[in-house]
Amino acid sequence: MKKFLVWGLGKSGVSALRLLRSKGYVVFSGDDARKDRWEDYLREVDAVVLSPGIPPAHPLWKEALRRDVEVMGELELAARFFRGRILAVTGTDGKSTTTRLLYTMLSSCMPSVFEAGNTGTPFSEVVHDHEEGIAVLEVSSFQGKTLSTMKPSLGVFLNFAEDHLDWHPSLRDYLESKWRIFRLQSAEDLLIIDGSYRELIDTPSEARKIDIRREVRIESEGVIYRKEVLFRPSDLKLRGEHNLRNAVFASLAAYHSGVPPAEIARTIREFRGLPFRMELVGRFRGVEIYNDSKATTPNALKSALASFPDHSVILIAGGKDKGANFSSLTETVSRKVKLALLIGETKEKMKSVFGGSTEVQICDDLSSALERALSAAKAGDFILFSPGCSSFDMFSSYVERGRVFNRLVMERAGGIVNY
Repeated sequence: MKKFLVWGLGKSGVSALRLLRSKGYVVFSGDDARKDRWEDYLREVDAVVLSPGIPPAHPLWKEALRRDVEVMGELELAARFFRGRILAVTGTDGKSTTTRLLYTMLSSCMPSVFEAGNTGTPFSEVVHDHEEGIAVLEVSSFQGKTLSTMKPSLGVFLNFAEDHLDWHPSLRDYLESKWRIFRLQSAEDLLIIDGSYRELIDTPSEARKIDIRREVRIESEGVIYRKEVLFRPSDLKLRGEHNLRNAVFASLAAYHSGVPPAEIARTIREFRGLPFRMELVGRFRGVEIYNDSKATTPNALKSALASFPDHSVILIAGGKDKGANFSSLTETVSRKVKLALLIGETKEKMKSVFGGSTEVQICDDLSSALERALSAAKAGDFILFSPGCSSFDMFSSYVERGRVFNRLVMERAGGIVNY
């Protein structure tokens, strides 16, 4: 029987450990944070299960490959024990919202539907208790990198832009890690894409591709597919063109999974979005305040800015430097932003790009940035916290960062915020 080494004992690692032990496997485990030595285990095992945050440059990953020891992620491990149907959602931005929408649509009329993956619930946690059903998985490039047997019957590939170049050795590696999610699909499977991205069109999958740009009409009276009205755009509570596209993707995936259009439309009407994704925190003296802490890429920030009128946004942005190029934001920032308040590792880098496009101020931290935003804002303006970067220079996660922002808003303006 195979012996495993689970390395990285965060949520996904602990779930993988529990699943393997429930199956009777011999499992060793460790974590860099505890100063454990993987060298003590590698010669004893047949496979290594790595946490998603461990990059290909890690010496354990390199040495395992050199010794011909199989390397996999927690998602791949769980997929090997799951006998149900897998729906996989990926892309640079919009994964979580699309995954939750699709899960909500399916679970409203079907039994045994589970949401897992990069959303926060490890797939191993689901599979430990349920080996059959429908799994709606948000799949990151980190997870895609080590997939070798997972075969989604339906895939959603939302978009593609530069990201995670501090983890992937190249942009090509990042793209190929996305492609791996769908490479085992066969002709009876489906892959829903946005054909305006060449990278999505070129996805090496045998599945039938459905291009939302060619096969869906978005009109004021409805989103129309195969002469069916799936939902009305005006019923979507989420702000922004990017969220409308997310809803279209989720609706098509649900439709092809057997969800009636009436149920799709009902879900759209009732869906209020996820925390920290263009979340309306409140209104302060005629100023709307939005928390978009989940925007961890320049592309996500660009989509958020596009949701607002020209020259109306007081932007708070910046965070950990993932090697991203912010030059693609120049035109949008020039058109949308009246004041940019920059924080974190990237503040000087972003200033060098934005400086000729709008007024820029450097701030020490999120608290001081919000203070300046509230002081500068006038009725009709929008305060947008959309970092365009990951959180790990100042916070443990985008969730902690989002919670801190909401708390600061309540502390600074709570007495006069309207909801």
